This record gives sequence, structure tokens and C-alpha cells, in this order.
Amino acid sequence: MDYTLSLKISLNEILEEGLDYERKVMENIFRFSNYIGSRHFKVILFHSKIDEKDIKGFVSRHENILFQINTKITSTNCQAWFTIQRTQDEKFGPYRYKYVGKIIDGLAQYFKMVKHLKDKEQAWK
Repeated sequence: MDYTLSLKISLNEILEEGLDYERKVMENIFRFSNYIGSRHFKVILFHSKIDEKDIKGFVSRHENILFQINTKITSTNCQAWFTIQRTQDEKFGPYRYKYVGKIIDGLAQYFKMVKHLKDKEQAWK
């Protein structure tokens, strides 16, 4: 693999849904990083109008995971391979693939895409 399978998700949604949801999302992201490999995986946590203290709280709760994976927390639009957004109307910037719905459901779709790519790559070897 010579590419990055970046994943862009809403930090707003993660924080709004509560600590249990937050933990589930971060556990899945950590599993993806291990499955894909840290060189080829990047998570982009996109936010709008979140207080700095809330972001710092999130980072301190998940510093062990965030330290081990390629993470970007930003309020500016940037390109991603796969984007998960709540509604069709949200503007998350350029992407290759998009899932509209809850993050947890979108993570399952992201994993299906990644697994398909890895299976295809193995078939070529």
C-alpha cells in the first residue's frame, strides 16, 4: 500500500453523544489503525465552534490512543479518503468516499471498504 486511508469524522458529534459513544468511536479507530497500519491510516477530527477546553478534555481522555495514531484535529476543511457526516447538507471538504449517518454506522462502512481493498491487494500478490 502506497496511500493513506484517511478518515474524517465530526468531533462535534463525538462530544455531543456522550462518553460511552466517544469511547466506542475511539476503540474502533484504534482497531483500524492496527489493522491498516499506522503509516497508512490517518484520522481527521473536524470540528466547528467547540471550546478549546472541550478539545483539551477530549485529548486528555484519549491521549494514549491519539499518541499512537496519525491524528489531526482541525476546524478547517481538508481532503480525506473517507468522510462520515451526519447529514447530506454538511460540508466536510473534498473526499473520495462519503457516508451519511451516525459515526458508529459509518465506521462499519469504512472498515468494509478497507477490508475489500486489503483483500484485493492480497489477491494480486
